[in-house]
Amino acid sequence: MNEPYQSDVVFLVGFGLAIVLLPLVTLLVFRWVRPTHQGGIKAEAYESGMPQASVPRRPFHMAYYNFALVFIVFDVETLLLFAIAPVLRDLGWLALAEVGAFILLVTAGLFYAWRKGVLVWR
Repeated sequence: MNEPYQSDVVFLVGFGLAIVLLPLVTLLVFRWVRPTHQGGIKAEAYESGMPQASVPRRPFHMAYYNFALVFIVFDVETLLLFAIAPVLRDLGWLALAEVGAFILLVTAGLFYAWRKGVLVWR
């Protein structure tokens, strides 16, 4: 092996060992240093110095998720339409037909959600 290549190989092996060993050594040191038992006030969630008002893991009603999903679909549709609007004239009739098909598909999804009662707040 040539001398320049040998020094490159030594550098790469050393760098690879450093990449592997540095995180492992760091994790082991922090495992050794960290406190092992936290109880009482240390285990509570900190919220601006105020005592915890309620249980942090309350289940949400499914209507929130459905409504949020419909909102995100139409939000993404709006972003896509704003992105293509400036160049739509340059792209031609095929692009206009594709945008129209996209709008029809999303509108069909809206009517489906409406028929299923997703948009009705109970």
